Amino acid sequence: MQNTGEVAVYGLGNMGFLIAERIARHFPVKVADLDQALIARAAEQFAGVAINAPQELGNTRVVVLSLPSPSISQAVVKQIAPHLGAGTVVVETSTVNPEDMHALQRLLKPYAIEVIDASVLAGVGQMAAGSASLAVGGSLQAVEAAKPVLDAIATRQIYFGETGAGAAAKVINNAVAHAVMVVVAEAGSMATAAGVDTGKLIAMLSDAQMGIQRPLTHRYAERIVDSNYAGGMPLDAARKDSVLALQLAQNLGVPLFAIQGAHSVYEIAANAGYGRDDYAAIAKLWADWGRPAVPAISAG
Repeated sequence: MQNTGEVAVYGLGNMGFLIAERIARHFPVKVADLDQALIARAAEQFAGVAINAPQELGNTRVVVLSLPSPSISQAVVKQIAPHLGAGTVVVETSTVNPEDMHALQRLLKPYAIEVIDASVLAGVGQMAAGSASLAVGGSLQAVEAAKPVLDAIATRQIYFGETGAGAAAKVINNAVAHAVMVVVAEAGSMATAAGVDTGKLIAMLSDAQMGIQRPLTHRYAERIVDSNYAGGMPLDAARKDSVLALQLAQNLGVPLFAIQGAHSVYEIAANAGYGRDDYAAIAKLWADWGRPAVPAISAG
């Protein structure tokens, strides 16, 4: 792996410590955190050198942020930017919004320093095991300059576009995961109340042709992306199935939130005249509201 000089890591929380540890396998690492016990642990486990003042960053070419909030990232950047050399790249690994990345970009631009988002698509277990992925956004030049450090953190990287695109992808990924978690909890509660075998339910829902995967791999990827709503399962039929689910939950005494909310979308789409289209046609509602559900698809 090519030499990038020293790498500085700000933030040694559960994820940041693991990130610093992985980078230290390839580069000299300087570390900063408010918790002195973590600084001592970094020194012991991977020879991390404490950053006592921003003036010590003269040989640093990549700075990695893994901090609790965007405001803290911005405060750190304001402190260190005047002491970093032109061409240094700041890598934000935390979960933030594109507007937070753009704020960092504005702070760093006067110093000819670039920033990229490399949001971690994993939990601490995956980072420790080396199976994490990064959602990357930023100029291709900056990403290439930071590539050896990105490779040290996680070899699997998905480049989404300019600064903020990787951060947006991570937030969207988390939104889907958290929403699905509510749906799964509701489904599991109905299954338990109805006497459905939980193991068999999990196997059914995780099948590539069943509940969780099919809406993404078929209806979004093959229908919504191509605006192909002919044939298939009619929206009216999907609405009918949704009504059955609501009735089952009511009969079982199981409260619903996400599934109940999702049913409203089918009601609106049916009233909009999409009942005979494939039920992926719910995406037309967002186009009707001036926010199409299908963004540009990049070849990368």
